[in-house]
Amino acid sequence: MLEGLRWLGIKWDEGPDVGGPYGPYRQMERAYTYREVVDRLMAEGKAYRCYCMPEELEAERREALAAGKPPRYYGRCRLLAAEERAELEAEGRKHVIRLRVPDETLTFVDLLRGNQHKDMGERGDFVIVKSDGSPVYNFATVVDEHHMAITHVFRAVEHLTNTFDQLAVYEAMGWDPPQFGHLTLMLNPDRTKISKRAGAVYIGEFRDMGYLPEALVNFLALLGWNPGTDQEIFSMDELVEAFSVDTLSRSDAVFDIKKLDWFNGVYIRSLTPADLAARVRPFMEKAGYATPDQAFLERAVALVTDRLGKLTEAPDMLGFLFVDRVDVAKESFVGKGKLSLGDIAGALRECETLLTGVAQWTHEDIEASLRGLAESLGWKVGDLLMQVRVAITGRRVTPPLFESLVLLGREKSLDRIARAIRALEE
Repeated sequence: MLEGLRWLGIKWDEGPDVGGPYGPYRQMERAYTYREVVDRLMAEGKAYRCYCMPEELEAERREALAAGKPPRYYGRCRLLAAEERAELEAEGRKHVIRLRVPDETLTFVDLLRGNQHKDMGERGDFVIVKSDGSPVYNFATVVDEHHMAITHVFRAVEHLTNTFDQLAVYEAMGWDPPQFGHLTLMLNPDRTKISKRAGAVYIGEFRDMGYLPEALVNFLALLGWNPGTDQEIFSMDELVEAFSVDTLSRSDAVFDIKKLDWFNGVYIRSLTPADLAARVRPFMEKAGYATPDQAFLERAVALVTDRLGKLTEAPDMLGFLFVDRVDVAKESFVGKGKLSLGDIAGALRECETLLTGVAQWTHEDIEASLRGLAESLGWKVGDLLMQVRVAITGRRVTPPLFESLVLLGREKSLDRIARAIRALEE
């Protein structure tokens, strides 16, 4: 998680990796703080050991439901005498520790959703320490928040009900709780809840999918927050400046991957060739393309900046520039036209001769020569250029042809045309 946040460019003032005045920051290193609080609650009679077996709890739950009562713990072990506890422990029974919950209504003001309340008489005494001695979340988080002087807690709305258990612990300890805000859920386009099965991924996986961190931050910020303007593109500094709790959304947000793709394209187009090349390089190398020449890579990515939706698309678009030869299929030349393989081979031979004699290997000279050849052959310009495109790249959809020829160089370009001719004549 920390790695994913770092990739997003989110910085924090304190934590397990940077330290700070309220450490340690891992719960496994804070066990002593939980024990101290449990001991105090036990000493003050605000918590007690519960020896109930799972089958006893299940029977109690069924009886409560049958009687039309809430299925909570009704305090079987609340008033055990010392002798009774000793007998149960002698039997080898394990115990949990439960908080003694007052029969009262707890309330708090949610920063997004206003007044919230719950009758804790329907909740019953809940477990704060498991039978293995580990604290449950709703207890441990209260201890952590108090000792770390947390002032605000924001989390998903599905955790709103947990707040009341936490408030009960705060009240038992006599501590002031922080302010709570419960954020909207992110939904799939069909408005089902996002889950791993439905395609949700860990933040770092977006990096592997070719998204820029700036695009993802911008996209996610606008899912649960409205700036109150038509502005959509925000830098991190602009988000910090514009953000307000008052404009957080109360409605669930739809995670629209097409919108994220749009943001990603916008941010890709804003990069300099040097920056885009640096970000594309790992994907090129992962695909097996060596990219030692920074200047060449910058010129290559400049050809596809306007077409690139994700960084993962770069190897597919640019790979032909980073290999000595490409595989050419006869079917790629023919396409939907009525040209024969012999006609195509002949036209490419004319191209080979013409391009060999081009004075300057520039976009302008190459384009003028090929357009002139198409006219002399009586071909449509697009038909001739498509045959050259396939010969050079092995594909029918590629970056701009003339710029690709210039970048590839005269020698490699002519070699590929010659190979294509041989393939067509086989």
